Amino acid sequence: MPMNKKVAVLLADGFEEGEAVVFIDIMRRLDISVDVLSCMETKKLQSYFETNISADYTLDEKKTNLYDAVMMPGGPKGTDNLTSNPQVVAFIERHILQDRYICALCSSGAKVLAAHRLLRNRNYTTGDGLSEKFADGNFVKEKVVVDGKFITGRGLGVSFEFSFTVAKYLLDQLADKVDWQAKHIYFEHWPI
Repeated sequence: MPMNKKVAVLLADGFEEGEAVVFIDIMRRLDISVDVLSCMETKKLQSYFETNISADYTLDEKKTNLYDAVMMPGGPKGTDNLTSNPQVVAFIERHILQDRYICALCSSGAKVLAAHRLLRNRNYTTGDGLSEKFADGNFVKEKVVVDGKFITGRGLGVSFEFSFTVAKYLLDQLADKVDWQAKHIYFEHWPI
């Protein structure tokens, strides 16, 4: 029986493209539907290392949709653009209230979630030194941290571990499929 899971990936100019693309790739390999949402005025985005990438939709076009998970990559300017956008914060808050997975990689854990007190003292991980800037959340120095419906990862180097962890929780009835895909792409650090 198909799971029909759907994930929103929130991107803003300056996002870390490696983190976003690895996550989107792993989700789609596992038949998880992904809507890449630009949190800017247009679908055309510029990444941290100036790779031009286009989103599927703008957040404004999909702001009333409800997803099984919401993911945000890092990137210093990208997370600044996410955190300063009230529509992004409202979108995440609505998904928290609906008990959906909130998935933050690299600086987005601190600069988006902790900055807006969305962690509500949950355990999380983020890039070095960022947790010290925000009072919310309990920083744990691990590659990937899961606390309830919050899944956070340290940074680009753990993009695969993070992505497969999110997939494992979304496809909890299909663990063998997740394991098979990790083996299929020769990812040797799974399970973590």
